[in-house]
Amino acid sequence: MACFTAPLAEAIVLSVAQGIYKNHSTADSVIKESRIKKLKILKNMLYGGSALLAIEHIYHGEIIFKFPFLTAVQDGNTMEMLKEIATSGVAMAVFVTAVWAIGCLVHKKLKSKKTQNAGA
Repeated sequence: MACFTAPLAEAIVLSVAQGIYKNHSTADSVIKESRIKKLKILKNMLYGGSALLAIEHIYHGEIIFKFPFLTAVQDGNTMEMLKEIATSGVAMAVFVTAVWAIGCLVHKKLKSKKTQNAGA
């Protein structure tokens, strides 16, 4: 129904946070660019997943191109839709963020191992 809105909301919040960080951070420029790049990866994962889910919902007729846009709202199933957002949508957003975080940790470990091997 509208589960894609939770990851989409997280991506929008990250976009705003990244803009604020980019303009107001006093971090070292190399560290700052690294963090911005990592946030961009997470944003792309969330935006991309949300777009694919929205296309799937359009294909199945759950999203229509007239107000109120969601058939669940039009049919009076608003509470069911909100429950799906709160369960499936939030779970998807958390899962994508967790996969991203694990990827960042693996990257950091591999980078530190490479640095150690270069110094030896």
